[in-house]
Amino acid sequence: MELSNYELVRYPSGQLVLTRLVRTASGTPSSGPRDVVGVYTSEKDAQSALDRLAGRSGSQQPADGGSAPTGLRG
Repeated sequence: MELSNYELVRYPSGQLVLTRLVRTASGTPSSGPRDVVGVYTSEKDAQSALDRLAGRSGSQQPADGGSAPTGLRG
């Protein structure tokens, strides 16, 4: 999957939720439900997960072969 298929959302409670976006045939994000990839309570944990998804810093690739999110929303 492409990097743009993921989103990291920060909630007011401080939780960081990593989701996988579903794209329409035209390439725009679907308004339907999203798959939750991970939920984190610290910025450090979320960054570590992003690094693993991107395959950076000698970290392992995720089991689903996904890619890293492109930005932080919230």
